[in-house]
Amino acid sequence: MISYQEMNVLLNTIDLPKTVEDILSFKYECTDGEEAFINGANAFLRDYAEYEDYRLKQVYCLGTCLFNFTRVGLYFLLEDEVLTISTSNLKKINGEAPDWRISHFPFRTIEELDLEMVEDTRSHQYETGILYVKVINEKGIPRTHVLHNINPDHIDCFRDFYTNIIDNKRIRGA
Repeated sequence: MISYQEMNVLLNTIDLPKTVEDILSFKYECTDGEEAFINGANAFLRDYAEYEDYRLKQVYCLGTCLFNFTRVGLYFLLEDEVLTISTSNLKKINGEAPDWRISHFPFRTIEELDLEMVEDTRSHQYETGILYVKVINEKGIPRTHVLHNINPDHIDCFRDFYTNIIDNKRIRGA
């Protein structure tokens, strides 16, 4: 399992905004587990069929998060979309190959959005933010996705993203 605090401190050293390609090309200095995680995520994202659509998009915010209690990953906050890449914590423990998945929540499919951040918390650094995104999937069915442990240094980024969507689209529950 990766260390959220170590990963987010590392990711915070990247001056943003940068393109997705620039971020994937960034040279990290970290422990073996975190380096394997970053390299695996980068390789999987580069092999993603729609990568060319994302390669030159600007990333305004970047960090690690939990998707549920067994999946950990990275989030890329773009201007009008949240792009995530995640893998299973359990398969790494058992020595199996990582099960990488990519999800993207573009502006046009977001039906509901909520953000909870606990500010000025030092005892649980990097474990204070939760983003709820309800999207309409390709079959027209609403699905809720929850990103836990969003980097608290990115409170303003997510507030801006949230405000932009609320101001530009009528979202239920907002």
